Amino acid sequence: MPTEMNMGNLTDYLTIGCQCCEFQYNLWLINGEPPPPKHRGPEQKGDLHKELMQCQFCFKSRREGITFFRCGGCQIEIYCSKECQRKAWGRHKEKCAINRKYQPAGGGEPKPMKDLRAFTSKHRPTISSAARTALGCVKNPKRAQEYVFVIFLRPRPSSSHIETAYWALGAAVVPFSAFPPDQIAEMKGQLKSATDLNVANGSLGAMEVILMCIDPNVVNVVMMGFSDGPSPVEDPGKNWKHWLLHRLNEGLVW
Repeated sequence: MPTEMNMGNLTDYLTIGCQCCEFQYNLWLINGEPPPPKHRGPEQKGDLHKELMQCQFCFKSRREGITFFRCGGCQIEIYCSKECQRKAWGRHKEKCAINRKYQPAGGGEPKPMKDLRAFTSKHRPTISSAARTALGCVKNPKRAQEYVFVIFLRPRPSSSHIETAYWALGAAVVPFSAFPPDQIAEMKGQLKSATDLNVANGSLGAMEVILMCIDPNVVNVVMMGFSDGPSPVEDPGKNWKHWLLHRLNEGLVW
């Protein structure tokens, strides 16, 4: 869900978090451009994110050979059939209106938003695993109702691959209280819908994740389900921030 955020409050939470990532960021400031990925190769295709691309009603995945289509209104939510779209409309109606509110007058997504959404999709398994660890929501699901996981990004203009289109500066666990009251109500409403949907399908709940690009100001807000089962990717452990920034900045996808 694209939206507008109060950048000032959120950037107060920006800390790079590890010496090697801070060193790379300082090189960027000196050289005027981010360092190129060191480990990304042509084999970095990644298909786990396809499993996480699911119909927003029945949760069938693209890995099952399903062909999706997007909501005709917001062009964001995806479904595997007209029947699933019809059944989901009751809960999607409000979100559809929110999505359209932040789109240009001619409809559709501007390129910066489209790129950020594609970057998010490519790295979804990594982002989900880091958010789950940082929030500690498996042990205490209520934390997902009190905190948001935020990743701070800047564009990487020289990149020719969507998985390295942004440089991750840092990540933080941010309380909902950091947002303006009207945004809190909107964000919590969408989180509740996602939580109810995930719980109904056997998960523990949903997390709210924000990818915030600084200069230009582009924001992508996504809901990610979580369960107490094993993660499909490695556990980032206590050094989750370094693990996350390394994988995002090297373009390493599952």
